[in-house]
Amino acid sequence: MAAQPPHQPAPPTAPDQLWRTLSGTLALAGFEPSDFELTAGPPDGLRAIGLPDRLLTLRRRSTGHRQLYAIAPGSPWLFSAFADLTAGRFGSPPRH
Repeated sequence: MAAQPPHQPAPPTAPDQLWRTLSGTLALAGFEPSDFELTAGPPDGLRAIGLPDRLLTLRRRSTGHRQLYAIAPGSPWLFSAFADLTAGRFGSPPRH
């Protein structure tokens, strides 16, 4: 089994407050936050199709799975991310 990369509190492109909020949600769902990365804005490969800038990409490093979330004021992005985590979209949390 490959060693986990060291914990990175927030990728440089992700706002710190969003990462702190998401880290707690990841832990609540049983995941290790260091296995995830969060970036703001549309992914590079999708910028050309005109996606809005107010997007977050959550990626699980160990599986490579990515999900996009809209972060417009009032959007339930955190609820949607938690629902995706608990529904297994990112795979199962590690067993402790």
